[in-house]
Amino acid sequence: MKKPAILLFILLLTSQFILAQQLDTVKDSLVLSLQQADSLSEFLPIVYSNKGCGRCVTAENFLQSNGIDFIHLSLALEENRIIMYQVATRQAAKTNISILYPVIIYKKEVYYGQTPLQEYLESLRGKIRLQETSHTN
Repeated sequence: MKKPAILLFILLLTSQFILAQQLDTVKDSLVLSLQQADSLSEFLPIVYSNKGCGRCVTAENFLQSNGIDFIHLSLALEENRIIMYQVATRQAAKTNISILYPVIIYKKEVYYGQTPLQEYLESLRGKIRLQETSHTN
């Protein structure tokens, strides 16, 4: 499937979730359940980030400058903080962990600060590029 087709699929898939939610006027008010985040992360990276977080800005700028589409979820919303913590602790298989923002989900992999951010972003870019080339062949 080509990138526009994937984006259209994701848009159609998420539209039913978005319409079902009561969105207020807060910017970045998208909230996904754990199941929704798991499903959508099979197609696009999901980035949980905090306003004013330098590492979050670095990650989002890296993804944007490399033409990588992603779903941004704001940690200003309590629902997103709860799901982000569930995702990170599930990945670590324990509840007492140190989490550095941003938390990024892509496929079955969760980044929560366990390796240097730039190293992870380079690895993520490679995985996405590999997936894109395998879908165009």
